[in-house]
Amino acid sequence: MNKMAKLLSWCYGLAALIFVLVPLSNLWQRLPSNQSLPTERLATGTTAAATLITLAAIFGMAWWTTRTGRPYARVWAIAASVIQIALGNILVIIRRGPPIWLMTLLGVAGLIVFSHREAVAYTAARSPKSDRLPGDGTNRFIDAAAQIAGVAGALVSFSWWARWAQARRLPAHNEHWFLLLIVLAYFIAVAVHECGHVAAGLALGMKLRGFVVGPFHWQIRRGEWEFRFEPTGVLSVDGAAGLVHTTIADWRWRDIYMTAAGPFASLLLGTAALWAALNAKGRPWERFWEILAYIGVISLVTFVVNLIPIRPEAHYSDGARILQLLSNGPWADVHRAFSMVTSSLVTPLRPKDFDLPTIQRAAGLVTRGREALLLRMFAYLHFLDCESIPEAVHAMQEAELIYEQSASDIPADLHLDFVFANALLRNDPMRARLWWERMESRKPRRNGADYELARSALAWAERRPEEAREAWVKADAAAQLLPKAGAYEFMRYRSRQLRQLLDTPSS
Repeated sequence: MNKMAKLLSWCYGLAALIFVLVPLSNLWQRLPSNQSLPTERLATGTTAAATLITLAAIFGMAWWTTRTGRPYARVWAIAASVIQIALGNILVIIRRGPPIWLMTLLGVAGLIVFSHREAVAYTAARSPKSDRLPGDGTNRFIDAAAQIAGVAGALVSFSWWARWAQARRLPAHNEHWFLLLIVLAYFIAVAVHECGHVAAGLALGMKLRGFVVGPFHWQIRRGEWEFRFEPTGVLSVDGAAGLVHTTIADWRWRDIYMTAAGPFASLLLGTAALWAALNAKGRPWERFWEILAYIGVISLVTFVVNLIPIRPEAHYSDGARILQLLSNGPWADVHRAFSMVTSSLVTPLRPKDFDLPTIQRAAGLVTRGREALLLRMFAYLHFLDCESIPEAVHAMQEAELIYEQSASDIPADLHLDFVFANALLRNDPMRARLWWERMESRKPRRNGADYELARSALAWAERRPEEAREAWVKADAAAQLLPKAGAYEFMRYRSRQLRQLLDTPSS
């Protein structure tokens, strides 16, 4: 998926919102004065308002058509990009407005990206994250309304803070620092929100397996913490905290408390930051009032929007998760299945010990997207560990079907199970090779037990026994270094089974 095309599409939508809010803000400021304007100034203001509304319409059409794949989407996107470049050049002349280099850069990027016809297909693709799943407590209209209200509320708040600071003669950075301060404030707000989840989870006896803030990713891989920098994360500034249960007993309430701790941390941070900003005059932190104000606004907006049951992108909001958990209905089975499987990373629980009826009930509810694929793979691992090969093959075939329909954006590592299953269980080297090529196209990390096991299985299926044994030696050596937990014991079990197969002449 072309993340730059999707980012530019959302930039068009944000620009349209800004062009609508500017004339409304000016009108709101004039209403209380009850002053009549001269005819010349009234005509100039009317012309400026009409121009801004026209620009809002163009950028709005660029956003809507690219997001939905409508006809002439590329025309609207290119028109909006040309306007961005023109506005950047005008701002150079008058030396006013937002960072001019950013507008010019976005305009040039838009011309480059949307000069390719497939760019619109990327932005309009209905991936699993856009599918509405039954009974999940969310609504497409509420999703859009919550996001628009959050952005609009933040922009109005930033404008109010600028006027408030000017009236109190507080020091302020110029407009070229505005974007940097906003991004920095967003990073801080997201980090504190995720730290709230982590603190509550650790207090409840859970274990941390991953932590993400924007481009900064910390994750336990092969039993050790690893850090990587993902440049595309700068564009989304998302956050995540990977916490797993050390016991399934009372898992639901632990999940609820842990999930609610994130918005609670945002509320505390937002309240403290706004108090500090409002009382900055004459205090030691007076020069930092801007960043404090922005942190406060973003944190409180995050608190409110995140408690609304929505699913705007790949994951549910905290409010949606809490609602699903409190209902203790079919969606609780989905969360229980994921909690159970991830707990095998830190407990002796193996796939053969999974509660299969819970996984099957959850799979019956979730039939599209990444969650649906993962639930079928959970069932596949269970059957494979129980040596129920026909059932394992059937579960993997269901996962393959969902992949083709709505979940082709899964990470590279998840492809390895498809390689292993097609090579060993189905003895289909052509299909195993297809999955291997799909995995390689995502540039995986070429090390680790799971990678070498899949490579060994593929080589065996393609009648390359020496390469299969060489890969197995690397896989087994890596598997022996993994921690003593159910998931890793299962990997060592698979390694032993593969070795027996490689040593059988009649295989």
